Amino acid sequence: MTVKPEDEYLHAAPDAEDGLWSDNFWLSICDREADIFGVNHVHASTNRGYARYGAMLVIDGTPMPWANKVSLNASDLRFDHLGEGHMRYQVVKPLEEIRVSFDGPRYGYDLTYTGRFPVFDYADCIGGNPLSGAMYYGGHYEQGLHCRGEFEVRGGPRPGRRPIDCFAHRDHSWTFRFSRETPWDVPPLGLPQSLGHYWPSVQLPDRHINSFGWMNQDFDPPIPGAPAFGGFVSDASGSQPIRGATCEVRLEADGRTAMSFRYGFTLPDGETIHVRSGRKYAQTVNSLMRGENDAECTMDCHESLFDFEVEETGERGYGCSEYSIYPPTPRWRY
Repeated sequence: MTVKPEDEYLHAAPDAEDGLWSDNFWLSICDREADIFGVNHVHASTNRGYARYGAMLVIDGTPMPWANKVSLNASDLRFDHLGEGHMRYQVVKPLEEIRVSFDGPRYGYDLTYTGRFPVFDYADCIGGNPLSGAMYYGGHYEQGLHCRGEFEVRGGPRPGRRPIDCFAHRDHSWTFRFSRETPWDVPPLGLPQSLGHYWPSVQLPDRHINSFGWMNQDFDPPIPGAPAFGGFVSDASGSQPIRGATCEVRLEADGRTAMSFRYGFTLPDGETIHVRSGRKYAQTVNSLMRGENDAECTMDCHESLFDFEVEETGERGYGCSEYSIYPPTPRWRY
C-alpha cells in the first residue's frame, strides 16, 4: 500500500499540466432497513477554485437528489473540512474514519464512515491502475466501510428520524479526469460501444469485493494503454488485488437501465467465484460528472443498489453496481 495519511486531503495540480484538476470523493449509503440509498459526492478543483457537492439519494423509493457548486479556497490543502453551508465532509482519522453531514430542506443527516478493512491503492491492481493510461491520474484508492449515524426525513409519506447502520464503500481520486475535450457530436444510443464501464461494490458479512472493467469486452478499452480490469478483495487478512473480473449485464427496454448483473471474480489465490444481483432497491444517476462547462454532462454514471449472492458459497450481501452508458442522456442540462 502506498496511500499516505496526507492523501486523504486535497492535492495541488502538477505544474507541467493544464486543464481541470480535481479531487473526487465518493461515499455510498445502502441501508435497507431505513430505505435510504445513494451516494455522497464531492468534486473539488484546486486549480480552478471551486467545488461541487452532491447527495444523489433515493428515499422511500423516491429520488431526492441535491447538488450545489461554490468557490473553494484551496490555499490550505490539508483542510479542516470541506463544505458549502449544507454539506460537510471531514477527515476524522486518516484512512480510518470520515464524517459526512448534511442539513437541507427535505432531509438532513450525520454519518460516520469507519473502515471495515484497510484502504486499497488502485496502483496495486494487476497491471496497474486501469483508470490511468494516457490520462494523468495522480492517485486513486478505495475502501470497504461501515456507515453509522442518523438520518432525518423532513417530508413525504414517512417523515421522522431513522438510524443508519450499514456497510458502505468509498473512493478518492485526484486527476485531470474531466479535462478532456468532448466530441462535437456523440454517437446515437444503441451502438455496441454504448456499453461503458462496470464498477461493483459487493459488501458481504466477512469480505468486500470491488472491480473495474468494461461491459463490452469486444471493443478496446476507451482509455488507451490502461489495463482492461482492476479491483480488490478485502477480508480479515487485508486488501489484495484480484486476478480477473468479468461482467454480464441485462438492460431494460430503454437500453440504459440495468435490470441485473452477474460478475465473475478471480481471487488472489486463483479461485473464481460468481456474484449475481438480487432485489434492486434503487437507481440514481451521479450527474456531477462534469468538466468546466456546467451545461454539459460528460458521462452518465448510474448507481444501482442491489442485494448480492455468491453462487458458489451462498454468501449474501448488498451494495452498489455502478456502470455507464454512452452517450449521456440528456447531454445538455441547463
